[in-house]
Amino acid sequence: MERDLHVTSPMMAGPDVQALQERLAALGYTPGVPDGFYGPTTASAVRTFQRDAKLDEDGVVGPKTRAALATATGRPPPVASLTGQKALAEAQKYIGTVEQPAGSNRTEFGLWFGANGVAWCNIFVSYCFSVGADYILAKGFPGGRSHGIFAGKGCSYVPTTAAWLRSAGMWVGKSQPLPGDIVIYNLHGGRPDHIGIVSRVLGKDTFEAVEGNTSFQNDSNGGAVMLRSRHLTRVDGFGRITD
Repeated sequence: MERDLHVTSPMMAGPDVQALQERLAALGYTPGVPDGFYGPTTASAVRTFQRDAKLDEDGVVGPKTRAALATATGRPPPVASLTGQKALAEAQKYIGTVEQPAGSNRTEFGLWFGANGVAWCNIFVSYCFSVGADYILAKGFPGGRSHGIFAGKGCSYVPTTAAWLRSAGMWVGKSQPLPGDIVIYNLHGGRPDHIGIVSRVLGKDTFEAVEGNTSFQNDSNGGAVMLRSRHLTRVDGFGRITD
């Protein structure tokens, strides 16, 4: 009898996990490198498949999910998130806004968030989703303020937002983005370090995004809200909020 696959510590591993990863990738999902280990990225891809297949989004590959995977013919065409588009419209209102005084990290967004004077790219995205779309990023995600989560406001820490998107099955990886997607950057290597909201796709590997705390001189601590042209090589992946 086939075993149920799910996240454990230590991680489940084996050829059945690798076969699952390869099947998910063939259908158009993003389980990460097919290495045979059932980690958070694979679980996120499973939850996304389960959502598309109208199954319980629990990240567990049991009989129902296994049967649905066997008969699936491909991922449904992606649809832009209405919630994300509302947040994008809010973000576009602030293009050109700068922190005052320069170099202080002090903004109206930080004042609203309750953490003024700190790096604010994720605070800006949280503001746009909360005010523009009535949606709280990372709501209910564990960690609290030590992980940048402020109840009723959103999140200030990019790695936490990325982890939340993955755990919630809203991570779409490096697939071509849609307007309103959350873009998670990795500009300097290591952990994700910058965030924005996709505005439009420019080409196969390029797009524009509205970002807070950026500039042409300093991508991730530049002090302004700007519309930036970006390349997929600088991206960890995209998140698409489920409406």
